[in-house]
Amino acid sequence: MFQKSIKNSFTLKGRGLHLGKDVEIVVHPAPADHGIVFKRTDVDACHAYIKASFENVSKTYLRTQLTNSFGISIVTAEHILAAFAGLGIHNALIELGEEEIPILDGSSRMFVKAILESGVAELDKKINLYQVVNSIRVGNSDAWAELRPAKTFSIDFEMDWPGTALGNQSLDMPIVNGAFVREICDSRTFCRKSDVVRLKDEGFAIGGGIENAIVVGEDEMIAHNGLRYSDECVRHKILDALGDLSLVGKPILGKFVSCSGGHGLTNMLLRESFKRGDIFVSKEFSDEDRDKLPGFDISNADIKNLL
Repeated sequence: MFQKSIKNSFTLKGRGLHLGKDVEIVVHPAPADHGIVFKRTDVDACHAYIKASFENVSKTYLRTQLTNSFGISIVTAEHILAAFAGLGIHNALIELGEEEIPILDGSSRMFVKAILESGVAELDKKINLYQVVNSIRVGNSDAWAELRPAKTFSIDFEMDWPGTALGNQSLDMPIVNGAFVREICDSRTFCRKSDVVRLKDEGFAIGGGIENAIVVGEDEMIAHNGLRYSDECVRHKILDALGDLSLVGKPILGKFVSCSGGHGLTNMLLRESFKRGDIFVSKEFSDEDRDKLPGFDISNADIKNLL
């Protein structure tokens, strides 16, 4: 099986969730082994490129921030990263003239839609993947994240917000055969109603609103046009985890499990995995792996429903 990129460039416009600035991104095809790379068009070209890598993660509070060696950053990258990973796109160049990726509707849906409308191009070099061969866990008894060996890629997530309408949600989802497009990509970000004012005072969620986030109160969850799933919040946590896990630069064949985790724990898990050196083995993607990883066998019905 071969690496993939998009066929044609596309543009998306929107507002950043945390910084609240209007931004336009232009996503371009890229050659094999280019990886996912962001380019800030508002800074000196010598300093503008930021590779999507777990080693470049600089902040994880409420979002994933990537920063290069020159101190140039991209904020809230996780939703577009999840779209690339869920569709098996390994190479792309994303240009933007601001620091933050637009939040759009709060999910990955519009990124996925734009990628599918652009078309997917198969490149001239084979895919390598990381197979999980040993388990590893980081965190504590209250919040943790783990990688385990498994025959297919899946994410098992549990979250608990006592005293809110969200309560406890859990979902174990194999991310294969178009499941990301059908079940995960349109799940929106969320926050506690009681945190809204505090977050804005701290300089976060300035661009947030009911049009791009679920607001979780004590007795109800408020969402534009209602919830898309009864467990939409935990589905969004799976979406975030997929985007953050993609920062290893290759598909992962294994199981990710987390209880009350987030961007920080996922990044810690990846750093510790590569520090240990015995968690992954790199192997060439084979035809037998096609049904075990995201981005393959997305049906025409899945695409039609999304578009």
